Amino acid sequence: MKKWNSQNFKKEIIFTFLWILSFGLFAQSITVKGSVTNANNEPIIGATIRDMRNVSTGTVTDIDGNYILNNIASNATLEVSYVGMITQTINVNGRNTINIVMKEDTELLDEVVVVGYGTQKRVNLTGSVATLSSDKLTVAPVASTSNALAGKLPGLITKQDRGLPGSDASTLSIRGFGSPLIIVDGIETSFNNIDATEIESISILKDASAAIYGSRAGNGVILITTKRGVSSKPTFTLQSSYTLQGATYLPKLASSGQMAELIREAHLNSGNPEATARFTQEEVDKFYAGTDPDYPNTDWFHIAARDWAPQHQHNLSVRGGSEQIKYYGFFGYLDQLSMFKNNGGEYQRYNVRSNIDAKISERLTAQIDLSTIIEDRDFPWRGDESANSVWDEYWNSEPFWSAELPDKTKIPQAGSGGAVGIHAITNSEISGYRRTKGQNVKGSLGLNYYFPIDGLYARGFFNYDRSYSFFKMWDWLVDSWSYNYSNDTYTQRTTQSNRGLTYQDSKSRTITGQVSLNYERLFNETHRISALALMEIIDYQSDWLSAFRDGQKTFALDYLFAGSLANQRANDGASEMGRTSFVGRVNYDYKSKYLLESTLRIDKSAKFDPAHRTGVFPSISLGWRISEEDVIKNNLSSLENLKLRASYSQMGNDAVGNFQYLSGYRYGDTYLIGSNATAGLIVTGLANPLLTWEKMTIYNLGIDFELTKRILYGEFDAFYRERDGIPGQRTVSLPTTFGANLPTENLNNINTRGFEFLLGNRGKINEFNWDISANIAWARSKWGFYDEPEYEDPDQIRLYKRTGKWTDINYGYKSDGLFTSQEEIDALDYVYNETQGNVSIKPGDVRYLDTNKDGLLNWRDQVEIGKGTMPHWTGGLNMIFNYKNFDLQALFQGAFGFNQLINLRPGPNYTVLVYNERWTPENNKRDGLLERLGGANSNTWYSDFRLKKSDYLRLKTLSLGYSLPSSLIKRIGINDMRLYLAGTNLLTFSGLNKYTIDPEGQSGNTGKYYPQMRTISLGLNISF
Repeated sequence: MKKWNSQNFKKEIIFTFLWILSFGLFAQSITVKGSVTNANNEPIIGATIRDMRNVSTGTVTDIDGNYILNNIASNATLEVSYVGMITQTINVNGRNTINIVMKEDTELLDEVVVVGYGTQKRVNLTGSVATLSSDKLTVAPVASTSNALAGKLPGLITKQDRGLPGSDASTLSIRGFGSPLIIVDGIETSFNNIDATEIESISILKDASAAIYGSRAGNGVILITTKRGVSSKPTFTLQSSYTLQGATYLPKLASSGQMAELIREAHLNSGNPEATARFTQEEVDKFYAGTDPDYPNTDWFHIAARDWAPQHQHNLSVRGGSEQIKYYGFFGYLDQLSMFKNNGGEYQRYNVRSNIDAKISERLTAQIDLSTIIEDRDFPWRGDESANSVWDEYWNSEPFWSAELPDKTKIPQAGSGGAVGIHAITNSEISGYRRTKGQNVKGSLGLNYYFPIDGLYARGFFNYDRSYSFFKMWDWLVDSWSYNYSNDTYTQRTTQSNRGLTYQDSKSRTITGQVSLNYERLFNETHRISALALMEIIDYQSDWLSAFRDGQKTFALDYLFAGSLANQRANDGASEMGRTSFVGRVNYDYKSKYLLESTLRIDKSAKFDPAHRTGVFPSISLGWRISEEDVIKNNLSSLENLKLRASYSQMGNDAVGNFQYLSGYRYGDTYLIGSNATAGLIVTGLANPLLTWEKMTIYNLGIDFELTKRILYGEFDAFYRERDGIPGQRTVSLPTTFGANLPTENLNNINTRGFEFLLGNRGKINEFNWDISANIAWARSKWGFYDEPEYEDPDQIRLYKRTGKWTDINYGYKSDGLFTSQEEIDALDYVYNETQGNVSIKPGDVRYLDTNKDGLLNWRDQVEIGKGTMPHWTGGLNMIFNYKNFDLQALFQGAFGFNQLINLRPGPNYTVLVYNERWTPENNKRDGLLERLGGANSNTWYSDFRLKKSDYLRLKTLSLGYSLPSSLIKRIGINDMRLYLAGTNLLTFSGLNKYTIDPEGQSGNTGKYYPQMRTISLGLNISF
């Protein structure tokens, strides 16, 4: 051991800054070189060789399997590792040339897994951690990385409820807990705008393994690690794909004849006189005939939209380096067009990344990471929101209006009641636009200093994260016209007007700083101890500024200065928040047989009163590798791994408004004082200085097992989580004169339980190999306590009381199909309406059950009819096959135990489904899908006639690839070349298929959102 020298330490710190400026080269000494091959004498590319006594020294084999390792002590011990191979340790013993032959490791017990603030060997994990490597993440091109996770990891629930370019990400939930914490290279951020090909691995922390992140980790943690450099010649990788996107499900609107017939039918069924019907029977017949130009059949959707929209995705990366400097560089471009073909929207994204690792001296290393993401969203002004969206116009665009006017300068009208039509609203050059330009820039610096004490090193880490966003919305109503061919006249339906220009400029900044001390040491080849002590400081700031003016005279003057001063607005806002955290972790294992991990995190949040800002979050987890016991090793040699795990952890949540321990005011209504309008102040609410952290406690039991060559492997986890002190307001009625809202308090309690199971099989027969795995998970939550009124009525207790009940129960009326005759209605022994009886009920209306048998159908008859929109059961079946140069991958993903509220007519128009399936005297079926049109008001009651099971099984991903023989492509300097055809969302098996509804769709918002996309991609990957 070298003697500590403070002067040398100072020199090394100075040298750090000189290196950052110069990227200089450093002296080299003793060299060890050689090759790494497999059992067939084929070179292994990318194998890692490192000095076990100096972890900062290491290299990676090049494309020929060769390596060079400089500055190695003659008595050093080398560790050689490669994914899928058995890790070896080799004593140098003064040799300068060492050739290594690696053996296949089908057990993968030595796989290194990224965990909170570090890494661990999978075999030593005591927590519930699921991992995904980059090759399984990039099976098919995706615009949002979250969409590549569905069905691949047990316990991870994904739901993609729309397909709008740039906003098509899936919502993620670990074990149904809620939105997880996302950490990318040590920084809290989003990862949907990160290109999936930048990612090296993903780890999902689900129990005590997440507790090290304390207050932010109550819903679990997703760790993203991007790719880094290796010590080898530079390798360039080019990946390019062309994708077609088409809707999985889209309600098809009825023809003009069908639509006119349905409108007339609904009018008459409602008891209205024929004289006031919008269409006579003669006009209905003319629409069906299609021979009169005044009675057209216009398909407005296909005038505005295309069946398949293109997407381009291209990226180029470089990876390489030397012992001193390793680098990874990435440039990616994505261009995703919308389904609307005439200036209908586009999302573009640029990803740039540079990750550099440098060895400054024997004891000092550095990492410098820089990245930027530039996003450009350009869409029609109506957007994709649920209210007043493009899809409202879809349901308002009627086929009764002609799309071709003799005067081509006029825009045709497509709807009644002032609706211009989807053909105009989706064209941003006609009706305006909403444009968002954003950029995120991140820069981080990490320094590792290895003390002259075996296993001890310090780390400093600093990250600066800056985001900018500029939003501009131009709202313009155009002139639209209809034309009467019989008398050659135009009628103006809407008049051009300017409805305003909005600017909004926003920016945010996050600074993260960490300092840590790390120690790891193996004593007597038996006891391994590692420890971490870390302090983290995070500071958040954001601000925004918005402005509005209308009155611009022409469409081309989309500037504020061109607007009127009479109606202008400006506003701004800012926020600031911070956290300080202290983290400790200790790991111990005895012969990799008995395992222990304990963590403690102390968080301070400025959201709470100084007396209650501190949250203390401990965890402990234990592991027992039964397979390492002599009795097992001697009698069950095929059992490579059998491990029991148990953990307990506490975490927190500070997801409340800022500074609720203080009273405050906000600007409210304007009051007239004399002749002057003066803005008043309103009390924001009562303060609660006792408000503090919500506490989450998680218990987890697990088992991992693996047979020789992974012929069978799996894992099982059972868990229970309790959330205590959930913020809420007391349900106390206050007089309107009270003048303030009740404060937020730590009131409620929810507990969640569930399990996860994964089972896999890996095998190889000659040149054919496979890896098949299936996973399934179940989770559900219950109210432990909910602050609510003291109900006395038994039915109110049954329907409204939450304490002790599942959180996702849906109550409503129980239906029994449709009435098929008046005699059936007359024979009812209960009434729908207490005063009017059953006069309004007719054949074709929904038949509800009088569940309490009191003779009156009312709220007391409601029962449990379904569950929430989050599935209880999730699962996936992942299949990977390789034969020679061909590869085939298929992923089936499913979700079960959830419901969706369907609405088959969310706008004025009708669909072909309604026309075909509605009840009529000729289609008089009790089990019909749809009631009669214009029926009784009771048909819209909340019931199981509308709330449907959404269970589904989906072919989420399918990919077929071919890699060209290396003997052919190496002649032209190419290492690898793979062609592939891939698709996503190709098949769906669901009870909702008959309604043409996607099971992942938005409940109650059928047909009024941008649909999920089915994609077909052709791609090429080249490395050289």
